[in-house]
Amino acid sequence: MPIDPTDLAKSIGALDTLDPERGLAPTLQQLTDAAKQLFRADGAGLMLIDAEGALRWASASDQTAQTVEDGQERLAQGPCSVAFSQRLPAAIRDLNLEPDWQEFTQVLVSEGICAALSVPVELDGGIIGTLDIYSGKARDWDPSEVAALQAYAGLVASLLSAAVTAQVKGRLASQLQAALAHRWLIEQAKGVLMGREDLDAQTAFERLRGAARSSTRRLADVARDVTAGQPLPANRRDLARGQAKQAKDRETAT
Repeated sequence: MPIDPTDLAKSIGALDTLDPERGLAPTLQQLTDAAKQLFRADGAGLMLIDAEGALRWASASDQTAQTVEDGQERLAQGPCSVAFSQRLPAAIRDLNLEPDWQEFTQVLVSEGICAALSVPVELDGGIIGTLDIYSGKARDWDPSEVAALQAYAGLVASLLSAAVTAQVKGRLASQLQAALAHRWLIEQAKGVLMGREDLDAQTAFERLRGAARSSTRRLADVARDVTAGQPLPANRRDLARGQAKQAKDRETAT
C-alpha cells in the first residue's frame, strides 16, 4: 500500500529526539517499532555485519521479527542477504508464489510471514547492514514503500554515525565498529571477483562467504587476500551454481 509522504515525514519527525548516547539498543528498538507502525507491518528489524563480515541481527520490533532475523543470520538466506550483497532493495511479495528461498521458507512459514522487504543501510559510502519489514499477508510492495524504507535506513545510518562520534559503548556499538571496519574491504573483494570471474554482486559475495566457511577463516581475512591478488580457494559447486543462476536471471530478463 502506498506511503503518504506526510505520514512518512511525521513518522521520521517524531524520531528527531532519539539520542544514541542514552543507549544504542533502546534507540534502535524505538526506530524498528516506528517502522513497523508506519508500514502497518507485522515486524521490523535491523541487521549489521560483524567482525566476521556476516550479517547479525541488531534490533527487532518484536519476537516474530527477531526470529525471522535469526533465521536469516543462521541460514545466510533471505532478502537481507540479497539486499546486502547487491546493495539494492530486495523483496518477497508472496511466499506462496516464490519457491526459491530454500530453508528460509520454513522460518517464514513458522512465524506466519508471507512477505518481506529489505533495503541496505549505508554509512560513509559503504554498506553496513539492512533494514527490514515483514508482513503476514502477501504485499505487492509499492515504490513509495521502498522509498520510505530507504529514508528510514538513512535515519538509521545517521543515528549509528552519531553513536560512533559519541563513542557509545556496548555490544551493539562493538558490532557497529566491526561493520565500519570491514565494509570497504568486503566491497573491494566483491568487485575483484566480479571482474575476475564475471560474477554478479550476490554470487561474488556467496563465493567469498563459501570460501571463508570451507577454510574456517574469517570473511574479512579471505576478502583481504582477494584484494591483495591471491586466488580464492576453489569451490566449483558453488561457482557452477552461481553461474547457472546468473544465466537463468539473464534468460528471464530477456
